[in-house]
Amino acid sequence: MWKMIILINFLILFFMILMSVAFFILLERKILGYIQLRKGPNKFFIKGIFQCLGDGLKLFLKEVNYPNYMNFFVFMISPMIGLLISIFFWFIYPYIGLNYTMIFGLIFMFCCSSFMVYIFLLISWSSNSNYSILGMIRFVSQMISYEVSMMIIIINLMFLINSFNLNDFYIYQINIKFFFFKFFKFLKLLIKFLAEMNRSPFDFSEGESELVSGFNIEFSSFSFIFIFMSEYMSIMFMGMLIFEMFFGLMMSKFYLNIFVLFFMFMVIWLRGFLPRFRYDKLMYLIWKLIFPLSLFLFVFNFSLQLFNLYH
Repeated sequence: MWKMIILINFLILFFMILMSVAFFILLERKILGYIQLRKGPNKFFIKGIFQCLGDGLKLFLKEVNYPNYMNFFVFMISPMIGLLISIFFWFIYPYIGLNYTMIFGLIFMFCCSSFMVYIFLLISWSSNSNYSILGMIRFVSQMISYEVSMMIIIINLMFLINSFNLNDFYIYQINIKFFFFKFFKFLKLLIKFLAEMNRSPFDFSEGESELVSGFNIEFSSFSFIFIFMSEYMSIMFMGMLIFEMFFGLMMSKFYLNIFVLFFMFMVIWLRGFLPRFRYDKLMYLIWKLIFPLSLFLFVFNFSLQLFNLYH
């Protein structure tokens, strides 16, 4: 009975995430429209509020294009696996009312995040297109570079709570928030999340001006929806994660939703006014600046842990 209740809650969570993705896309189109001095979607129902549902239905009913020299099985199955892994991210979400929490949630998140690299590699390789391969090379090198530093920063935060459980960030931040004395880590992790989510100004694998949408150029209809949804689900999850780790807002669900909405707005706003980086500057930023500093802080915190352990 108890397992059935948890399963029903996960199904409700999955449905609400899908609806949030749909209206997140509508929010992005409206905000970018006003940034660019235009209206955005405003015809479908009141103020275009159901435009996301119409676009989703249109994409599902569109014809699927099959390239001549693709790997058919990998081409069809890889977007579905990518969406499934994006759903797995939300399994570490602590259900306080149901007394459900994943003890090694952050380790599970590291595994899912690392596995996403292989999914996008398969998506690009199965298309057998020059543009998708170029987008894949950019995406994989970018994700691997920023993922290493992202994990090091999260491990530094885990040293503060001595736990892999996401719920413990709330327990250790009842009196004081990590944001106030770990502000620079917050900024570094925010930059890494933008690069990890392939958002502006780090959207190199989807460079429309030179790669024509990059790694997903050959995908259409429901396959494109799966890729699209997995990316936007990751954005919402990263927003929940960063504000839980630095503000401990998991128990206050309403305030967490407000902060996640602010994170989503900030991601859209950055896309509206920041130009795309040069790729060599992106690699310089991580390997010459952020990664050495993160590694130094990791060694320093690890040394403090050893000192406290033996004294």
